[in-house]
This record gives sequence, C-alpha cells and structure tokens, in this order.
Amino acid sequence: MQTWWHVVEWRSTSDPDQVAIRDDRQVLTYRELRERCEQRAGGWYDAGVRSGDVVAILAANSAEFLCQVLGLHRLGAIPLLLNWRMTQFEVTRLLTMTSPRAVFADGPRRALVSDDFAGVRVHDGAAGGGWLGASELTGAAPERPVDRLMPDEVSLLMHTSGTTGDPKVIPLDHGSLIRTLSGFAIDIGTQVRGSRHLIMMPMFHLAGFAQAMQCMLTGGTLLIHDGFDVDRVIDAIAEHRVNFFTAAPAIIEVLVQALEGDRTGADVSSLVEVQYGAAPIDPQLLERAVATVCTRFRQIYGSTELQGFLTVLRPEDHVAGSTRLQTAGQVALGWEARVVSADGLPRTHGESGELQVRGAYLFRGYWGSPTETAAAFTVDGWYRTGDQARLSEDGYVQIVGRVKDMIVSGGENIYPAEIEQALLALDGVLEVAVVAGPHHRWGETPVAFVVLSDDGGPTVDQMRAHCRERLAGFKCPSEFISVAELPRNTLGKVLKTTLRARASGAAVT
Repeated sequence: MQTWWHVVEWRSTSDPDQVAIRDDRQVLTYRELRERCEQRAGGWYDAGVRSGDVVAILAANSAEFLCQVLGLHRLGAIPLLLNWRMTQFEVTRLLTMTSPRAVFADGPRRALVSDDFAGVRVHDGAAGGGWLGASELTGAAPERPVDRLMPDEVSLLMHTSGTTGDPKVIPLDHGSLIRTLSGFAIDIGTQVRGSRHLIMMPMFHLAGFAQAMQCMLTGGTLLIHDGFDVDRVIDAIAEHRVNFFTAAPAIIEVLVQALEGDRTGADVSSLVEVQYGAAPIDPQLLERAVATVCTRFRQIYGSTELQGFLTVLRPEDHVAGSTRLQTAGQVALGWEARVVSADGLPRTHGESGELQVRGAYLFRGYWGSPTETAAAFTVDGWYRTGDQARLSEDGYVQIVGRVKDMIVSGGENIYPAEIEQALLALDGVLEVAVVAGPHHRWGETPVAFVVLSDDGGPTVDQMRAHCRERLAGFKCPSEFISVAELPRNTLGKVLKTTLRARASGAAVT
C-alpha cells in the first residue's frame, strides 16, 4: 500500500459490503465509497484539476468530506484541509499562501471564500452564484496518476498558526500516516476488523482525520458527527454499538456529567476504549469516567508536524494515584526524544527544558516557508516542539509548559502573537500581550492585556467585535484588561509570567 487510495481499493475488495461510512445523509459500503470517490476524481479532472494541484476543502465532518479528500487522492491531487471556524480574512490569507486550483465548500462555509478568489468552486448542495453543485462533480475517472505516487509524496496539507502570527502550512505524506496508524492499531490490540468508530472531532485537524483513516485501515465502520452534542453521542453509542471514539478531556467531562445525571442508565456498554489528547485527564474525572463511560482510556500526544503521535499513555497506566497520570505517556516506537536547556545543553532525567524529537515520520518542512522550517529544527536535525517538558528514565514525558506561550483551549492551539497582531491593528491600541487564563470547561482561554492611548482608545466591545471579524471565535480573548504599562524585565522583554499569574488570579511576588 503506497497511498490512502490504495487502502480504499484494498478495502473495496476485501470488505466490499461492509459499511464504511455513515452520517446523517447517507450510508456507504466500501464498494460504494470507492465508486463515489472515483466519480469525484473524474469530476475534478473534468473541471481542470490535475495531479499535484492543491484543492482546498472547507467543510464540516461528513461522508462527502472524505469522498472529496479520497477522490483527490485518486487523482493524485493534494487536499488542503481548512479550519471552518476561521473568518473570511483568515481563509483568504491561507488561500493566497497556497494558491489552490479549486475549492470545495459546504453550504454554511461558502461565505468564507472571498469573491476575489479565482478558481473552480464546488458546493455541497444546491448550485448557484458561480459554484458547481457537488452532485455535478461526477465523471469518468482519468488515467491513474496515483499509481505513480510514492509513499513519501504529499498526501494532504494542514495548517496551524505560526508563533509570529502568520499561519504555517504543513505537508503530510501518505506513507508516514499509514505506518503510524498501522502501528497504533497493533498497539491497541483489541481493535479488530469491523470495529465501529464515532468521530466528532473535526477532520480538518490531524486527530480527527487520523481517527477516520485508522477506522478505514482496520476495515471498520465510521459514524460521522459534524460536532459534539452530548445526547446525540449517547444515543449513537447505544443505537450503533460504538466501540471507539476520541475526544478532549473537556468533552469527556460533559459526557460523564450527563451519564451521572439526566442520562443515567443509558447503554454505553459497547465502548471498548476512549482515546483523548490535548491535555492530561484529571484523576478524579478519570475515576468517574471509568465508572460511567468505559474502563479503558488512552492518552495520545503528538502534533501535525510529527504526522501522528509521539507518546502514548496506555490503559494500564491509567491507575488511580499513579504519578504516570501526570504525564503524556511513553515515547513510541520510531521516535527519539530529548530535553534541552535554553542554550541547547542536555537536561538530566526529571529536569525541565524544551522537548525536541526526531524520527522517521517527522515532517520535512513547512509549505513554502524555508525560514520557518529552518527555525523549527536544530543544526543536527532535532525538531523543536516548543513544549517545555520533563523526560523520565523510562521514557515517560511530562509536559509542564509551552516554550512558545501557546494556549490550548478545548484542544485548539492558539498562538498569542496572532491575537496581538489583530489588536495592534486597532487605532488607539499601543501595546498588547496575550496570555492563557483558566477556563472551567476548555482548560485555557486567551486573556488580553492592553495599553491604550491617552484618549482612551477602543472600548472592550469594540476590541471584541474587531477580534471576531478577524479571528476564529475560539481565538478571541475572553477578557480584555486595560493596563497603564506592560511589565518588563531589564532587557525590555514583556514578563508574561507576571501577566499569567494575574490572569489566573494568583498572587504575584
């Protein structure tokens, strides 16, 4: 198997009548999935898309989302998966950076594609306004350029915000993700052919997309939700006998609360394992979850740049009172990890420093950004994760902070520099520093400390409205705090540790 299209072909012959995908609109067997993807490939070809072209996908989770991605793989084109929670400004910026040949968008997301973007447009629904309907995107599949693709060629593009405030586009290759997920399925052990997976995490993120491909790789059935609704999830688990799902700890907590409350007695007995990431799980929450949701939990730590996961905290490590619950798990096969000081010197076991990694699945560089790529790697080839961590002698990694001040809110990575740039574009905002503040559900939330001009500058409502125009909702600060000046050290650097302490309500000494 060289590409994900070869996986589709394999499953269409080994398990042709097995249900591959189910959503609110359709049910597709593996044979039907292949046929639908062949049609989409032919339609894109007739529209002028060729092997190697980039095509942007801007859509919520659905069967059609995967048909578009896999159809483009069949053609040898490169899907660019866009976060639909962004604003039109952010979407336009990414489209300008990547110059896609075409765009696929579902109904609610059409408005995010600026009229200034010139290219083939396809809409999942009624056609109109210069868009083709998705049902019109059918045709005879062209010559098979996929046969000429190799495992190390680009499978798709994902994006993240950069620490400078500019987005970064990350290419993933076919082979790395196939090998990563194959190893993960083996590690789970209990995941057998025909397992049923519920996906609610967005597939424009690697965590969501990887779960979908993991299911397909093992010949399972993927039940797709376009978001999280706790009652809908509980009903789906009971009706479709779901075996696996992946979620952030914040979502697990909402599920636990429902099963302890109004949904007590709901049948979730089919669940074999729950996988989670973005943050460790609170020991008390874990104890409640084991009693109400499932007895097996598995934490995964990774990133898009790693094209998968670096560490796994296995079910046997999820023991009440175990210090391993404070970690992200043990370094997985195929990876090397080290912790270094700010000047690059190795730290001993248990000392904190920047976590750096290298391995066969590591990405090779940011799309069209040689400067960002060079900054991401050391001279001897280690990738700088930007996470501050401790590494135990037996390979367990504990994340203790973020070197780059990244904020993690409900599983979404937020870079303060991007918010700071947006606010500094407002007249009357002289200086701004954004840090993480606590949030009862999402773990962290952005808090903005702002120095305004002498005439008072913009109001809180004006700053909030400005952010909502330029930033995705999850990036917008929950609080704007006006200060006379930002705290700085003797070199003039803003003391974000002081601001974080203030944002969290801790005493500053």
